[in-house]
Amino acid sequence: MPRELIVRTEGRQPRKKPGKRSKTGCRTCRVRRIKCDEAPVSCKNCTSTGRVCDGYDQHRFPFKRALCLPSLGIGAEGIMTADEKRGFSYFQHRLVPDLVGFYDSWLWQKLVLQMCHAEPAVCHAVNMVSAIHQDAEEKGMRLAGEELQNPKHLFALEQAARSFAYLRKRRASTDPQLREVMLVCCLLFVMAELLLGEFARAFVHLRSGIQILEESLRLGIPVIPCLSETLRVLNSQSAYVGDLGSGPDIEACEFDVGVLKEFDSLKEARQGFQRIMYRVVPFIGTAWSLSETEILANYEDLCIKRRRLSSSLEHIAERFESFYQRKYAGLRMKEQVGADIVRLQLLTKRIILKTCLIDPYDQRLLTLEYVNLLSGYEAFMERFPSRPTITLDYGLSTGLFAVASKCPDLGIRLRAVEALRRWPHYEGMINSNAGAGIAVEGIKLELRKMQGNGDAVRVSPMEQGPDVSFWGMIRSTQNGTQWPAARDVELRKETRRL
Repeated sequence: MPRELIVRTEGRQPRKKPGKRSKTGCRTCRVRRIKCDEAPVSCKNCTSTGRVCDGYDQHRFPFKRALCLPSLGIGAEGIMTADEKRGFSYFQHRLVPDLVGFYDSWLWQKLVLQMCHAEPAVCHAVNMVSAIHQDAEEKGMRLAGEELQNPKHLFALEQAARSFAYLRKRRASTDPQLREVMLVCCLLFVMAELLLGEFARAFVHLRSGIQILEESLRLGIPVIPCLSETLRVLNSQSAYVGDLGSGPDIEACEFDVGVLKEFDSLKEARQGFQRIMYRVVPFIGTAWSLSETEILANYEDLCIKRRRLSSSLEHIAERFESFYQRKYAGLRMKEQVGADIVRLQLLTKRIILKTCLIDPYDQRLLTLEYVNLLSGYEAFMERFPSRPTITLDYGLSTGLFAVASKCPDLGIRLRAVEALRRWPHYEGMINSNAGAGIAVEGIKLELRKMQGNGDAVRVSPMEQGPDVSFWGMIRSTQNGTQWPAARDVELRKETRRL
């Protein structure tokens, strides 16, 4: 008789039915994955074992299921709650690709992500920006202002407070990396305030960062170039939104383009371009903020400065065009995109410098220049249907706004307005929706003036009512009516019809 095969089966203990996990425990217990007794102020689980209780979260990070993102690698996970992991994942997989934009960026692709794993202050600041950006994207990248009833804004506020708390703890530290941690946090706080439309607060953080840069330069302390360059770009752009009291950028007051060699790489070309932008952009912002009377009173000095800047810009443009013709075909696709943007930017600034004062010019020739500029921007946008929602670099909005607000042909202006609206995004201090709204108000002013003079003018898109989104932006944005571009179209003389 064959031997029977006996299989011994060990009885398994029935799996315990999982209970409801508490989402209101202290941060330390949630990270340790143990039940928290939720005692007021500090839980006893922490205090009885000598641990520091990190307190309780008051607000969660809301997210859509459609926004589920890849899980994180090891490192930051150990010190973050589930909400913060989602915020960091959103930053890494959704926001960083936008911030990188059309150029490779060691700042966003490496430095900030690495700091998040070692620096809690940076990690919390990143989560703050993630929550605010997600909300801004849902609202079409409009300047909606801070909403204290908004769950994402409340989560961001808590993250900001935690970031500040960690920075205060390290204030007396002699760690040489502390300066760079503070600069990265300054940059992230500037971004958050810009996304909210809180420009006055953004200026405070930006000036703090510039002061740290100036002090580092004075003490001979090196700062990572990509970090200092980004802060300087924002500092120059602040002239577009009314921060004319910040003064010229450090190391940008005297710049002799004659010492520049021929550009051999896109990196060299961009550096030369940025150096001249540190002076050109503040001058344009100042010129746009002046009335005709103020320009006439300072016309000679303004013309001397403009002549000097135009000469430097021409030198840069000649060197860049030489580089473009020699090297463009051999560049990678992403580098070609970056080269195209620099080329359009140079053309834009040359036209704006020529027209930013009150000199007479040939209307037909100027219109042709604007048409060519707009066509270049439209062709560029057609090549890239998926475009970033935020970048801290120079981009396309300034040029499109220049066409939308300065071209003698109102039809061409409307084309530029539509281009701005097709791409709702931020370029540092510049918001495309705001630029489109300001340009529309300028067109309306000119239409009323022409109709008052008895001219028969019909531009159908302008026959609609007031731009509600624009007025909402102006009311919710700090110092909105003081922006040079808004003053340029005499926005404050408009009769509010809402």
